[in-house]
Amino acid sequence: MTQTHTRFRAATRRQGGFIITVELLLIATILVIGSIVGVIAIRDALVKRIAQQRSQAVLVIDDGGRVLGEALGFDEHEAPLVSYIDRTVPPAVPDPDHRNYRALIGVRDDRFTTREPVYYSGENCTGTPCMKLASDEDTDNIGFDGIAGTGAVSYLYGVQNSPTYGIGASPSGLRGDLYRSTDQFCPVEVSEIRSRYLSQRVVSGSPCEAFQLGQPGEPETSCLADLGGVCNCPAGYDDQGDILTRYLEPIDALLTTTTTALNEVLLGAVPAVDVGEVCCPSGTRLRDDGNLVNAVVYTLLTNALDDLGLLDGLVGGLVDAILQPLAGDLYCETNASLQAAQWVPDPNDNGLNALDRFTPPFVINLPMDQGADSDTWISTPPDGEGLNTTP
Repeated sequence: MTQTHTRFRAATRRQGGFIITVELLLIATILVIGSIVGVIAIRDALVKRIAQQRSQAVLVIDDGGRVLGEALGFDEHEAPLVSYIDRTVPPAVPDPDHRNYRALIGVRDDRFTTREPVYYSGENCTGTPCMKLASDEDTDNIGFDGIAGTGAVSYLYGVQNSPTYGIGASPSGLRGDLYRSTDQFCPVEVSEIRSRYLSQRVVSGSPCEAFQLGQPGEPETSCLADLGGVCNCPAGYDDQGDILTRYLEPIDALLTTTTTALNEVLLGAVPAVDVGEVCCPSGTRLRDDGNLVNAVVYTLLTNALDDLGLLDGLVGGLVDAILQPLAGDLYCETNASLQAAQWVPDPNDNGLNALDRFTPPFVINLPMDQGADSDTWISTPPDGEGLNTTP
């Protein structure tokens, strides 16, 4: 009996396991083939997506086929902007978390550009190069269009707490070399600056131009009283309207009350005048010393009354008694602070500039998706609005 029971248990163990059936083979086949088909479909979709992204991405390429980078955006002239990473700046203190800085560079077909200019002590962009501090809004904020507050100020370097980068003159022609500011003050006086390389200028030749940051001194106020005619700043002077605009409300209020007081004495002889323009030598700014409102009204009314011949004799004494409490001088000052600029070397060859490896003409890649079967978005202009038949 014991032997029979033992043989039965052994036979039971030998008969254990999973029985492979036709249904199991069919299920396994469907799962395997379905998985393969699904993986292939995902792969094809991923490859197509990557191809579309590469087709739509704008890559900047030099004459030798070197890729400068992908365009991060475009400037006001639709030149692509690429990010150059400067790997040659050591941290100010040993810092294991130090990161390299970016310089934003515009690329035209024949040259590089930046918003920040490079200043030179010599004519024709020669001599000692200097640059502005990051986010310097007060020094030379006039762009290539000649309008104050439109250029020569970059905020990128302020937000990344880095040196200022700019394109300066290069011995190889229009291409331009990359410079960066240092911690040292410019070794030449601001008044000794004689030229600047404003690479964003739209010119067929070199964007180098004669330039002075300006000498402090008296403003030109012949256009301060706006009598309704056309009056513009003379050559070499810039309108300080951006400063006057900030104080226009108190200036108008004081001008109204003072004109009323004068007309009570002069029996209405003072005509209504508006605030016109104050012009400072290029490179200087109108000084705001806390007495700007009084000084503007005093100068404006003094000029207007002088033109009317009302500043002489007894009448002049009465006028002076009203205007004297407002007496103040308008003054143009130079508050520029330039730093010494240095040539940015190539990280692999210190004898080359960071941009020497790239040669014009520069081009961008063209889309690879073509034909009616492509699902890439294509802009189609409208045929027109047609006739308006609405009565």
